[in-house]
Amino acid sequence: MAETIVVVLYILFSVLAGVCGTHRRLGFFGTFLASLVLTPVLVLLVLILTAPSHRAERDRRPQGN
Repeated sequence: MAETIVVVLYILFSVLAGVCGTHRRLGFFGTFLASLVLTPVLVLLVLILTAPSHRAERDRRPQGN
């Protein structure tokens, strides 16, 4: 029973890392898979230390009229 809870929590944290990586170059699925292979904590630290992709930055800028 305890192993099941640990696995579910690991997958939930991996999904959280994937959601945080949606505006990165790898996107949701790449970040999600990386967090499954490595560890969600490590991937979240990398996401904090790196910047969003150039496309996400360009899309966030206000459009001049």
